[in-house]
Amino acid sequence: LTIRVDFYILFNNTAMNSWIRHIQNIRSITFIGPPEDYTLFQQNMKIFYPHLLSTNNNIPIRWVNQTHWKETYMENSQFPVPCPYWKVCQQLIKMHVFDIRTHLGLDLLDNVLIVDSDTVWARDVSFVNGTNGRATYFEIEEEDPSCRGLDPIKFTEAMTAGPLGNDQENNNTAAKTLTPFKACRRPEYTNSSGLRHIGHHMLFQYDIMNDLHNAAMKAWNATNFWDAANVCFQHDYCNGRVAEYELYFSFVSENYPHRVNLETIEDGVDIMLFSAICDEKEMACCREKSVLLKGCHDHRIASWRKNPADVGQMCCSN
Repeated sequence: LTIRVDFYILFNNTAMNSWIRHIQNIRSITFIGPPEDYTLFQQNMKIFYPHLLSTNNNIPIRWVNQTHWKETYMENSQFPVPCPYWKVCQQLIKMHVFDIRTHLGLDLLDNVLIVDSDTVWARDVSFVNGTNGRATYFEIEEEDPSCRGLDPIKFTEAMTAGPLGNDQENNNTAAKTLTPFKACRRPEYTNSSGLRHIGHHMLFQYDIMNDLHNAAMKAWNATNFWDAANVCFQHDYCNGRVAEYELYFSFVSENYPHRVNLETIEDGVDIMLFSAICDEKEMACCREKSVLLKGCHDHRIASWRKNPADVGQMCCSN
């Protein structure tokens, strides 16, 4: 997904070139965005990526207006806010990314790598093992393995647990869920490593995503995953941070462990999640250090422009 505030990194910092250079086996690149941003997107494509618009380019680049998701899931919603909360509408669009294939009839393969459009990559990576078919998921080592307020425990577990009854012996989502949140230490998971999975990207696979949708719809008696999320969020035991990557990872690791290849990386060393500078000089330093990627979100860039010392995580020493 992209919007115009991401365009500085996407275009001026040539993020797309980094994807093509370092992410193996890309077949196509699809942007989902608001229709009012398409003209500016096309103008920038002609300036910064004319080679990708050439007929000689074998990686199709396409734009899909997010109108489909608004009309299908938001405009006819029975809820005053058509998403659990406004800021997570984009997360639900990601969870319905295969609508591009099933509803819009466009070519989309079984493996879709979701990438934040303001990320710049710095080392080669392959997400599907050509021999055993396992998909690679990065577990991010952070300072604190204990649970924090930002950990999306409630929503992750409740989405596949469904309503809790008053007469259940174990009346909690952890007892029923198909998506246990094991990424932080708490009484249910005292040996958790503390490794998180929100790394500005994740590989989604069609059959697993379809099974996750079916599990959520069955749990909440809903006609689609989007509605299931809204119904779930009406309950206190579901009402918390929504994190699509942690939800998907919890489902695939719990129900398809044979399809999972894990690689542990350290935030601030192997991946830079909180940065303001992603220019060529900085990314050259990141390549030397084999950093996977840098995320340069617009709010961090805005803060850096006000305060030049606020650069965030850096690969270059000066």
